[in-house]
Amino acid sequence: MATKDHVDELVDCLATAYRRGIPHAADLALRDDLRPLLDLLCPPDGKASDHQRAKAAHKMIVQAVDALPGDRGDAAAAMLDFTGIPGRARGITARKDAAAAHHGISADWFTRTELEPMTLALAMELDQQIARREARTNTDPYQHQVRHLPPPPPADSYRARPAAQPAEEPAAADRA
Repeated sequence: MATKDHVDELVDCLATAYRRGIPHAADLALRDDLRPLLDLLCPPDGKASDHQRAKAAHKMIVQAVDALPGDRGDAAAAMLDFTGIPGRARGITARKDAAAAHHGISADWFTRTELEPMTLALAMELDQQIARREARTNTDPYQHQVRHLPPPPPADSYRARPAAQPAEEPAAADRA
């Protein structure tokens, strides 16, 4: 089964995500302009709610950002507002300044030279995650495996442990 290349669609969706950032999974669930990104990363299947899908998609994005090496990953985190102060949204200009600072260049130069390659690298990382998901026989990311632990031993097998003996004190001759 050949997998579809989603890189071009992801690049467009990430450009939209950069405009306001996505510091929390709720941003993916609530914003209509990010619906294509949510649907690409976690397609609706009728089993999971939008909130579950948004949490899974946000986790995928965070993992893709973490997979980018060095300054590129730090800049992507800044552009998506992962590194901002929780509860306080930063504007696109402040996020571009923060991303450019990781490269040691101006925000204008970052936009011209680094933003496109960084976005492409992030889109390719996300595409790899989508391809791995599509190659599975069980593609339900919300299904949790329940591990069955063995039953506890019967109560009549309980044996009390012997009390710990205090350590012997050294003789007075040994102290001198």
